[in-house]
Amino acid sequence: NESQDETQWEVIPHSQHLACNSCGRSFEHLTPHHFSFNSNLGWCSSCEGIGIQTGANLSLMIPDTRLTLAEGVLKLWPDLENRISRAMLEALGARLGVPTDLPFEKLTPRQRRIMLHGGPPQWIEVQIPADGSDPARKFSFQFKGLYPALAEASRLSASLRSRLEHLIDEVECSTCGGSRIRDDAGAYRFRNETVETLCRTPLGDLLSLVNKWELDDREQLIAGELLREIKARLEFLNEIGLFYLSLNRPSATLSNGEAQRIRLASQLGSGLCGVLYVLDEPTIGLHPRDNGRLLRALHKLRDLGNTLLVVEHDREVIEGSDYLYDFGPGSGSHGGQIVAHGSIDEVSKHKGSVTGPYLKGKKSIPIPENRRPVINSAKSGSQWLEVIEASHNNLKHVNLRIPLGTLTAITGPSGSGKSSLIDDTLYPALARRLHRASLIPGAHERIDGLEYINKVIRVDQNPLGNSPSSNPATYTGMFDLIRELFSKLPDAKIRGYTARRFSFNVPGGRCDDCDGQGQKCIEMHFLPDVWVPCETCEGKRYNDETLTVQFRGHSISDVLAMTCKEALELFDSIPKIRKILQTLCDVGLDYLTLGQSAPTLSGGEAQRVKLAAELSRPDTGQTLYLLDEPTTGLHFDDLRKLLDVLQRLVDLGNTVVVIEHNLDLIKSADWIIDIGPEAGEAGGQIVGQGTPEALSKKFAGKTKRKVPSHTAKALAPVLDEGPYEKRVSFDPSVIDAEQEGDLSISDVGDQASMPWEVDGLKWHTVDRVGRRGEPCRWDGKILAEVIQRIEKHGSFSDTDYSSRTVVEIAAQKKSQGWFFHAITAEAWLLKMKFRTATGTFRREQLVPAMGLKTLNQMDELPVYGNEPRVKVKSLRGPWQEVEIRAHSWEEIDNPVFWEFIETAAKGFAKVTDSTAKDPNKHTPWKKAGQQWHFSRKGFTGGRNIQWPAEVWEDLYGLLHSLVPDGQFLWNNKVLVHLYQKGGRMPWVTINTKKAEDLVLIVNTPTGQTTTGRIADLGRKREVGSGKADRDHVKIYFRSVEDIYSGDLESFLREQMELEQ
Repeated sequence: NESQDETQWEVIPHSQHLACNSCGRSFEHLTPHHFSFNSNLGWCSSCEGIGIQTGANLSLMIPDTRLTLAEGVLKLWPDLENRISRAMLEALGARLGVPTDLPFEKLTPRQRRIMLHGGPPQWIEVQIPADGSDPARKFSFQFKGLYPALAEASRLSASLRSRLEHLIDEVECSTCGGSRIRDDAGAYRFRNETVETLCRTPLGDLLSLVNKWELDDREQLIAGELLREIKARLEFLNEIGLFYLSLNRPSATLSNGEAQRIRLASQLGSGLCGVLYVLDEPTIGLHPRDNGRLLRALHKLRDLGNTLLVVEHDREVIEGSDYLYDFGPGSGSHGGQIVAHGSIDEVSKHKGSVTGPYLKGKKSIPIPENRRPVINSAKSGSQWLEVIEASHNNLKHVNLRIPLGTLTAITGPSGSGKSSLIDDTLYPALARRLHRASLIPGAHERIDGLEYINKVIRVDQNPLGNSPSSNPATYTGMFDLIRELFSKLPDAKIRGYTARRFSFNVPGGRCDDCDGQGQKCIEMHFLPDVWVPCETCEGKRYNDETLTVQFRGHSISDVLAMTCKEALELFDSIPKIRKILQTLCDVGLDYLTLGQSAPTLSGGEAQRVKLAAELSRPDTGQTLYLLDEPTTGLHFDDLRKLLDVLQRLVDLGNTVVVIEHNLDLIKSADWIIDIGPEAGEAGGQIVGQGTPEALSKKFAGKTKRKVPSHTAKALAPVLDEGPYEKRVSFDPSVIDAEQEGDLSISDVGDQASMPWEVDGLKWHTVDRVGRRGEPCRWDGKILAEVIQRIEKHGSFSDTDYSSRTVVEIAAQKKSQGWFFHAITAEAWLLKMKFRTATGTFRREQLVPAMGLKTLNQMDELPVYGNEPRVKVKSLRGPWQEVEIRAHSWEEIDNPVFWEFIETAAKGFAKVTDSTAKDPNKHTPWKKAGQQWHFSRKGFTGGRNIQWPAEVWEDLYGLLHSLVPDGQFLWNNKVLVHLYQKGGRMPWVTINTKKAEDLVLIVNTPTGQTTTGRIADLGRKREVGSGKADRDHVKIYFRSVEDIYSGDLESFLREQMELEQ
């Protein structure tokens, strides 16, 4: 303005760099590195390019956004049935302008932000009018928002933190919103799309979007070549069936098949020729609808002049190959040969081929004509497990209904939502409720039918363990039984070997040079480590002494080297071991060696070992098994065996749910739930369910349906081909049937008389051997003379030599306890224990009177210690125990020691005579009865009693009201039994003397109570097997609130009806 002086002119600063005049922030020119989350130039500084952080999961705090605030959309808000909490919500909505009658998903971004993060600090006034006896109230509160309130509560109180931890999960980074890149790079747009939106778009939709882009001349010059490459790579990824993935999908979450197909797409785009490509089962995770796409991509790669070597079991890929190599004839050591090779026709006709008969149709997996009936009606009485309103990932608020007691297949295109529904929602929810697992389930409203489920088990193809010491024998529990059997053999008993001696995981019986691994690791520094057989044990894992113990001519090392089939012949007369081995053979693992290292097993082998372990356990039924593509890596022959295992599990009263693409398994299922119709956002719906025939029929014909089923279309010709056969139900009694010559493990070796049973005195004084088989060097004359002196006393029962390591002399009436114990299995010292009346001896007088040196003062002995070899301690009740450890005859052959024995014997007699006159003198629980059990005395597990007396008082009142004519039995030290009128067995037992909890034990008919039914009762709970076809339902209480959590009264009434 020329009319003003220059000093008064308005100054407008301009920057030579990218800068904002409003906020003063400067921006740098961005390079491709600034758009990469793998570079510190481009990643978000808060999450360093990971895109996630630990925080509150919004889907858990607000599982159903269709509800309004007044309907309880906020799970953290107090119960709206309460006048105060409802008035607070209404006052909050009125003050902050947030409607309480509008679904949360329809609130404006500002209103949602206020509810989640709070607004400016302000006091909200609440006025509640009087209502009958409830007076009027007036107060004010501040609302900080859900996220700040959670953070503050977690900081303030450990108890609040533990109560809120179920809401904590890995969530998107609050700074970058999950985009993983810095904010200025994330703000750049091309065709109105940011890098984040492009990375979140499914590849199929992204290809359609990119195809619509048209570049002008300037853009063509800059990015034309880049766009062509982007289109080509997207086309390749879509061609091989990965249209449902997005670019921001973490590689760790990809299946093996998806990762392999992504690498395949990069090769398709390279245009190379003359390359040998080796692919291992590229169809893993592919729906039959997508197999054709993959096959066309493989043919395209071949036509470029390359060679493809594909390891595959899929029929369509096998039939689309140019040349076949068929390996066999069996598995493991029975395989390793090329039994047939040539074209499809040549291999199909080859007599030695295992695959040929399946390709030609001579062999096939039959379709069961007697499927288990499923009546999809509320009036049918059938039991169903239901997931209501599941909305995790792409699921569209679906209601899943699984018929219990069936083999159910979950089908649908890859990425349609099967894993989101089963693996991410159903399994975590059940594991959390039934087994208290710390898993976060996907968003859903509730699960019904939990009371019909006892436990949930997910059987996958992950290794049995990462440790080389894990193997099929240890995983199935069979090795524990084998070790116990070896410890019962005569040679083991004489040497004092326990089951621990035959473990290669602990010192004692294993080879110390290789620590029981049978091989040694030689570090090669810059090369992979090399494992060589141990020179000491020659790969046998055990030392020579342990290997001398043999069962039917075989050492423990020989057993581990046997195949399941060979071991089955060896242990044919041992039912417990035979059952596990028979199951392993039945699932097609007869070739597997018992000691084969777990990491060397294939995924299919590991899965079948897990299934065999489940089948061989004592079955309670009512277990839900979840399997994700169990047919991966399985040949037609192996698939037949797997199907037999799955059908067995169902025949035992369990439910098996498999996520599967293999049509041979799908056609064998009792029930199919098809999810789709497509992948990603185009999926997430249940498009159909029913038996395979019903589903195929529903979508058959030329009528175009609004929501198609690709599974039904692929299944129809398979069902038409057949063949249908009647499935034979599994009878567990066949395996459990007793055979002639069967022996229990405890009976092994009983035929041979042990030396201590033939001549007990000679064994314990002359021939005795230490616990580890070493010679005992203490003077046997000590024990012989002590026994003779006690026997002369005449007031004791006969000396008991029946134990290998202990000599016992008890009262004439053995129920009154023992007086003398001699532990004879120690190498250098004889340990003698005497029981007498409390107060008979004083430690400060007895120790010096005996005059026994400490071990450190005995230079001739290779054992050490400064503590006295005479110990005096008081026991519970009227007893005192004196322990004396002696080495030589000379040190105890003195008047003091022999007088000690006489005094101890008199003290023992004093107690036994007193007990005979008044049997209840030392058993106050028999005298006081009910008063004893309500007192705070006699607790086990320490003096710190963690539950108040009111817990027992309330539980007793509840039980008494339920069974007013029942009989309480109070004469046990720790247990109170409650009998129903006329009952012969206790209906309920209460452990009143456990310091940690008051324990209620309900005796119920076997199989009538599931873990799901009691999931909400008490502090914790468990169901275990009892005697005489009874189950023990244990419920633990630590506070009065534990009694009233869930509906304990209804549960007990149900159990009363079962008893009647």
